[in-house]
Amino acid sequence: MSTLTRTQRLLVARRNPENSAYETIGELSRDEHGYTFTYRPGVRRGLPGMEELSETYRSDELFPLFEHRVISPRRADHDEYLHGLGLPPSATPFEVLARSGGRSAVDTLEITPMPEVGPVDICFLVHGIRHLSEHERLHIDQLRVGQLLDLRAEPENEFDARAVLVTFDGHRLGYVPRPLLEYVHPMMEGGVTLSVEKVNSASAGFHMRLLVRLQGLLPG
Repeated sequence: MSTLTRTQRLLVARRNPENSAYETIGELSRDEHGYTFTYRPGVRRGLPGMEELSETYRSDELFPLFEHRVISPRRADHDEYLHGLGLPPSATPFEVLARSGGRSAVDTLEITPMPEVGPVDICFLVHGIRHLSEHERLHIDQLRVGQLLDLRAEPENEFDARAVLVTFDGHRLGYVPRPLLEYVHPMMEGGVTLSVEKVNSASAGFHMRLLVRLQGLLPG
């Protein structure tokens, strides 16, 4: 079973459906007192039920907007789904959000772990696998847990000049989630380790195919 990382803060980003650009709109955190959500400066439109942009939202329990993005423990496929994320059945909703991305059919929010200054140890699902060729996707099935992968900046990318490609032995595997790019680029300058955390079969869907672990140092 994969090792849980101690993520305490999550980035909440919103994708523009017209150009697929992401805007990081806020941060969701947890501590011994419960949960906190705050908006980043400059955000113009709030989330449902949390419209006041200047307010700091606090709750003893996970806010409904985020709780609804976590698979119900009553579902028959609950344990199988968590296994696909490298999590035990006892994983908390916050831990599930940190790895699943919290996607929903009703909006374009994307949730990722938030790297903090200093040592970083986070897991994320590789994006963009649906855009690979069938031949390229076959390389994912050959990966094994713990194998080291490479990160490669792709400034010539026509959709996002900041894009960072995930590769193995020169083969494309997908991309770092866009909300993480502002953190990954400075980490790459000092050297990072990216390894395979979990490989799922094609039946799990493109979004769940490859879970990776990023370790390194985020400069201040």
